[in-house]
Parts: sequence; structure tokens; C-alpha cells
Amino acid sequence: MEPTLFIINPAAGKSTGNVKRLVETFAQRHAGHIEIVQTTHGGHAADIARQTDFRRVVAVGGDGTVNEVINGIVGSKKTLGVIPAGSGNDFIKAIGLVNSVPHALNCLVNGSTATIDVGSIRVISADQSSSDTHFVNGIGVGFDATVAVNAGNIRYLTGTSRYLVAVMKTLGTYRAPEFSLAVNSRVFKGKYLLIAVGNGPCAGGGFYLTPDAKPNDGLLDVCLIDDLTIPGILTVMPKVMRGKHGSHTAVHFERGSELSISAAEPFRVHADGEILGKDVITVEVGIVKNGISVTVPGRQQQEI
Repeated sequence: MEPTLFIINPAAGKSTGNVKRLVETFAQRHAGHIEIVQTTHGGHAADIARQTDFRRVVAVGGDGTVNEVINGIVGSKKTLGVIPAGSGNDFIKAIGLVNSVPHALNCLVNGSTATIDVGSIRVISADQSSSDTHFVNGIGVGFDATVAVNAGNIRYLTGTSRYLVAVMKTLGTYRAPEFSLAVNSRVFKGKYLLIAVGNGPCAGGGFYLTPDAKPNDGLLDVCLIDDLTIPGILTVMPKVMRGKHGSHTAVHFERGSELSISAAEPFRVHADGEILGKDVITVEVGIVKNGISVTVPGRQQQEI
């Protein structure tokens, strides 16, 4: 068993206490190889991951916790591990993990290591302030990001149900700005309901917006959905949940290694479900090929 640091986000999900007990039991079986810490505030997981000498750092939480950990280890020789304990758990779908704590713990013992890409993003706000960060699963602009904001205010649901309620709260209030989007050398302009950029296929707790995205191909998949009426959104949404929306006339896919998104009106942006800004005017996105190593399921695994 490789020496491993578990970073637990106690605010990630309703069942985090039970997950912590499973991790502690696992640690007892592998005494001397494991340390467990809990986060106490936003950004804490990134600081812990950055400062630790452990070569494998396991994010115990949701996609937001994974996002913090990868921002702490990108550019280093540390390996990411994931124990799904959040409300969405979308990133695990990109690396083949089952949404099961025992399965994920077993993976740490019997799995293998793969190298995957990491996205980079610069966000420029209306006041010209800017911030730079990384993401591992995907980013969302427009309606998608507004849904993420509303989902963050819903505490009584998790998973897909939480995001479906957030979608319903967003319908009728969101107004799409006029976007200008450049994917490599190709330029697109129009009123888009949402712009989703995927390093992985799934976002929002079960919406396969970029169903063909692969985290190790050196490219980012882009899903553009034209501005739609409420009936149009309700028509396309079930298709998105199955990754079958490509046949809809309002849906367009692109793929590239760098892109920029801008609009005259401020818009919202999320990365791995975490809100990066609510008054953004420009987003610049790139990719760090083979940016991190991650523990993935092996060919044969036995129950712990």
C-alpha cells in the first residue's frame, strides 16, 4: 500500500460522517501508510495537498474537493485518488470509478495509475481583475453556471435531483447574452443558452453535456446550445441526461486545445461545479496535457 494522505471535506455531502468511518477502518487495516486530515474552510484542501510530502493525495468529497486537490498537486509528482462523497461526483465517471466508497477504497489497493489532462482557466471580471486556476472535469458558462449557483443553495437534495430542482428554479429567469467564442482558430458568435467545456463527459450530477470527452486525449470538448424557449429547454434536457442531445438542431459540438469566451454583458462561470465568478466578461481556457497522475480501477479488483 503506497503511503497515502486522505483529505476529507466534512461539508461535501450528507453521508460524509459514514464515509469518514469507512476511511478510518480502512486506515486501521493499513496502519503506518495512511494519514487522515479534515478541511476546515474553502481552499484548505488545496493548501494541504500542496504542502504535504505524501506522494498520493486522496480527495474525499465531491467534485469541488477534487478540484481543490488537483490545484494543490498539478505540476508535482503527486498522484490523485478519489473517494466519492459529494452531491454530484461527476469526475469519477471520466476515470471509470463506481460511485461506491468500498469500490474506491479497493481501487487504492488494487488499482493502477493513469495520466490525464488538466484544464487551465483564466477568468477576467468586469472590473478587469483576473484569476487563474485549473479544473479536471469541466467548466460551464451561462445557464449551466447559473444552475450551479442555484444548486449550491439547495441543501435538502443531492445528485441529479438537486440539479433538476436548480434547473427549474433557473428557468424563466435566465437571459442569454451575446457570446463570442473562439475554439482554436474557429470563431462563433450568438446567443447561447450555455457553453459547456468538458475534459470529462458528465457534469451537474448526471448531465452528459460532452458525452465523447476523454480526459487523456489532449483536447477539450465544447457543447454549445442555442438560446431556447422554456419548452425547448425541457425538450432537450432529457436528451442531455442520456448524452443523446447531439441530434437536436440547437446543439453544436466543437473540440480544441484552447478557447476563449467573451460577452459584453457579465456572465457566470463554474469550474468543476465551483463558481469562479458572477460578473465575468472573458474566459480563456487551455489544457495541460498529462497534467496529473490519478489512481484508477485495475482490471481485477476484490472487495475489501
